[in-house]
Amino acid sequence: MTPCDGGDRCRNCAGKWEGSGNCPRCFAWDALDGAIAAFDMEGAARRVVHGLKYRYIEALAATMAHAVARLPTAGSFDIAYPVPLHRARERGRGFNQAALILAGLGWNPGPGSLERIRRTGTQVGLRPAERRANVSGAFRYAGPPLDGLRAVLVDDVVTTGATANEGARVLKDYGARSVRIAVFARANYDHSPGAAIPDW
Repeated sequence: MTPCDGGDRCRNCAGKWEGSGNCPRCFAWDALDGAIAAFDMEGAARRVVHGLKYRYIEALAATMAHAVARLPTAGSFDIAYPVPLHRARERGRGFNQAALILAGLGWNPGPGSLERIRRTGTQVGLRPAERRANVSGAFRYAGPPLDGLRAVLVDDVVTTGATANEGARVLKDYGARSVRIAVFARANYDHSPGAAIPDW
């Protein structure tokens, strides 16, 4: 597995990047403050992600949580939320992989809950702008104000960050000071205009 802590990287989103400043993958984020990731979404890391998400090997969530917990900046937050699935998708899968990873981390859960209120199509195969449109308005927060708290979202993979950015927007609407995402794997892709994102 290729760690996301070496080579040419975007310091904001852990994506492979040889330029300066924020890379084009995260430049469009207007709510999400950054991403940290353990590995690139390739090889063994990809097999681990697919083993949990599509083969339902729930024990892999502990492996993923262990990797995320070792990230050097993983603890710089006050509260944590799993990226939510729509209840119909979670019912069909039997679990939310993000919630399993967060449970394995033992991080302080946030008050209330972040919920997916609109069932969206899969993000697989969509271009960045299509991904943003697909998740627009898909979340709501139910709970007390988050005034001044630093939040972290937890998930298995981040690609364009569109889903996390939408979740971050909702949490900031309720007063969160900052929102980042911590993931097991960072999916890299061709960020040139019009390029398709590979099926992960």
